[in-house]
Amino acid sequence: MKIKKTVCPFVLLFFTLFTTFAGQSDLKKNELKESSSQTLRLKQDINFRYSFHNDSIHRLNFRYPDGKKGIKPWIAPTLLISGGTALHFMDGARKNVRDFMRENFAYHGQIDDYAQYAPLAAVYALNALGIDGKNNFGNRTALVVKSFLLNGLITDRLKYWVNEKRPNGGIHSFPSGHTSKAFTLAHFMHKEYGELSPWYSVGAYACATTVGIMRVAKNAHWVSDVFMGAGIGILSTELVYLTHQYKWDNEHLKRFDIFPFQFGNQKGVTLVYNF
Repeated sequence: MKIKKTVCPFVLLFFTLFTTFAGQSDLKKNELKESSSQTLRLKQDINFRYSFHNDSIHRLNFRYPDGKKGIKPWIAPTLLISGGTALHFMDGARKNVRDFMRENFAYHGQIDDYAQYAPLAAVYALNALGIDGKNNFGNRTALVVKSFLLNGLITDRLKYWVNEKRPNGGIHSFPSGHTSKAFTLAHFMHKEYGELSPWYSVGAYACATTVGIMRVAKNAHWVSDVFMGAGIGILSTELVYLTHQYKWDNEHLKRFDIFPFQFGNQKGVTLVYNF
């Protein structure tokens, strides 16, 4: 009995120490598991943020979707802008062209006001007739809107910055806004239908060139204004096609949501895109 009474306290002490260490061990294991879980969640969060940032913002790689490279698309706008800039400082040449046009091709109509938009109307008319262009309706519309806005921004800033007088005595002559719009839309038609048939491009550029000639024949612009406007128009469209993300299709449009919001007295709508 003495042995049993002596052993019992040792057994009880051993059991107590064992459960204590075991509990601490389990606690440490749980802490390690929780720490590992937090680390994993942090890594996933970092990976998600990186992939979101990488996918949604850093894809402006300045490459054409069809893989075309080189300087060929930039030759025409470079020559036109260079020529327009050089003629701008050649008063004698500009006046000679103006006098020649007034004597032989004087024009006073309003056709140029409408003809500048002819390539745009032609693109959507062809599409309505079932002749599909390079891009679908969403991407095509986004491309032409961005081209039009970029061209307008460049042209208007130059007009006010240079502040050149028109041949008829008006202001803000350089560059020609009508011509820049016409060539923006002509190049847009070329990009959409030029690969289908070169005659679409010929017709578009012929229309834009006619608008430029009318502006000079109308005594509304110098020849330098027309050259510069044509170069800016082509350049604007080319830049937009180069940087466009081509996400304006049915699949991506479904990811857009529009929500109304009110912040104090301010009301409006919020456009949300789910990546």
